[in-house]
Amino acid sequence: MEIEAPGGSESFTEDDIQNLSLQQIDLPEQDAETASIMESDETVLDRLACLPYQAFVLSEYGRPIFVNSGNEEQLCSLFAVIGIFVSRVKLWGDELMTITSKDRQIQFLHRTPLILCIVSKYGEKLDEQLEVLFEQIVSTLSRAQLESVYRKKGDNYDLRRLLRGTDRLIESSVSSWRGTLSSIHSAISVLPMNPGDREFLSATMSGCLGAAKLDGALFGVMVAHRQIASYVRFKNYVMHPRDMNIVINLVSDKSLQVAEAQTWTPICLPHFNDTGFFYAYIAYPWEAKGIPACLVLLSVKRDHFDGLNEVKKRILFKKIGSEREIFFGNFSTAVVKPNLFAISQIGSNSESLWSFVYRNHLSKQVCISASKIPLISREERWDSRSDLRKADALVSKEGHLRTLFVRNTKNSLLIWVTDKFSLQCVFGPFVSAIVAFTVVDKLLKSLKSHEQRYFIIHTPSF
Repeated sequence: MEIEAPGGSESFTEDDIQNLSLQQIDLPEQDAETASIMESDETVLDRLACLPYQAFVLSEYGRPIFVNSGNEEQLCSLFAVIGIFVSRVKLWGDELMTITSKDRQIQFLHRTPLILCIVSKYGEKLDEQLEVLFEQIVSTLSRAQLESVYRKKGDNYDLRRLLRGTDRLIESSVSSWRGTLSSIHSAISVLPMNPGDREFLSATMSGCLGAAKLDGALFGVMVAHRQIASYVRFKNYVMHPRDMNIVINLVSDKSLQVAEAQTWTPICLPHFNDTGFFYAYIAYPWEAKGIPACLVLLSVKRDHFDGLNEVKKRILFKKIGSEREIFFGNFSTAVVKPNLFAISQIGSNSESLWSFVYRNHLSKQVCISASKIPLISREERWDSRSDLRKADALVSKEGHLRTLFVRNTKNSLLIWVTDKFSLQCVFGPFVSAIVAFTVVDKLLKSLKSHEQRYFIIHTPSF
């Protein structure tokens, strides 16, 4: 049967992007900080064992760089073991990728000059999680600078001296694996908005950036709750979803969320160009009014702060009168009280569907249902998502599988994968496959009819 996939057909990963030279920067070194309260080695290891996952980053020579629990110095021996495992297998002419035990899966990623490792109770998409972690580090240093620092400083250099102060962004990236499904799927989540309001915002942003005629200003993004409200771009340049998530992770840092303040910071977007830096103009124009929306304007020129500050002012005050007031009222409601997709709107038998995650493969956008009984608490939602991830991992592993329906005592799971989209659903435990597919058909039709509210169908250019 032919299915019309909701979520648009505009690609976020075009291949015909022009080459663009980006600038390098010199990052200041900072001395490593020493924790004022040192836990015993046994306490640290016991705490690690209780976590659902542990992420480690070290140099090729075993020097600790990051662990998501902190206490790198007390885990030197553990870092050394990870380095020995990877280097020994490399000597055999092979690459260590995975170690599986009874209740843990260990995934490795070797990206010169770093080794990354994750130990997880959940074995889903661990390789992608490590790629995201590596790209988060590159966003601070750039790939070129990361490789050159060890050539200049020596193999035993402590990279934490360059990453000090940005480790909270790495920690935030790791934490998003549990709470933000879009980052796991290498996709973006869109803030639900009235289509007319999104069009008004996008047209205003693209018009103001175009009128400024700033050579090198390439992207404008409005972010709220780690979701994209609007995204505009210069001509045929596009931003990869993983780069977009790096930007989202940056602006979600609480230290930047100051009313009436503007931040100007370098950021490397690895999928766009991993050798140099963009410069991000970041402002929270309505923070004082309790609206946590962030405007990000990206340029390749380091002297564009004043120009982009003027662009921000034009965006905020381009139109006066009732049109702007109506937009601002609608936009503030969409941000303060996000209206996620309510399953009840699909009609009959909707009560049998508890939760779903929809992903459009071309536009790289996801839509996640609002919470409903019986999946209300954080733990209930996490347990259901864990079940979905396990089922999805089975479908991914078995390439011939396109649909999977599983019933157990807690729920029924439906995984459906096509070339255009993938859909993961949690139903009640007594739902049959026939009823499930009937409900899913209604769901897809409802998503399609409301796609401009839950997806960005067209990205304006300037």
